[in-house]
Amino acid sequence: MTTPEWYLQLLTVSEVLAATDRAEIASWRGPDADHSDLDPAGDDVPPLGIRLGALGRAFARRSAELSPEQRREVLRVLEEVQVSGSEYDSTAVATGFFEALLAACDQGSDLRTIWPDIGPESRGYCLAWNEFTGVKSPDWMS
Repeated sequence: MTTPEWYLQLLTVSEVLAATDRAEIASWRGPDADHSDLDPAGDDVPPLGIRLGALGRAFARRSAELSPEQRREVLRVLEEVQVSGSEYDSTAVATGFFEALLAACDQGSDLRTIWPDIGPESRGYCLAWNEFTGVKSPDWMS
């Protein structure tokens, strides 16, 4: 499956995200594979949801390394996909990126600083996911 343009756009926002994606592709290919061409738009890449999960974990863990503008741009692109992307893409964003982000929050990452930048559709998904999984959303998520 080809990599969507919006995903490639995410990788241009920050070297942290681009490096995370390259590492995910290398891991997907395995230790014996040729890693000289880790083309994020190539055919030999992990499924979109898996790649977004890796980005979500990195975003949660390393968001302080991104400028406020970079964080907002990542979240803006993802919100746009949530609102107007294909069902496949929006599902991958929700179950890949945002579920990984929430799992990081459950494991101690403080997402309070980025919450205001998360768009309404994405926030709605996060709150619904917390409710579905029985996790009490913190007051700051209201």
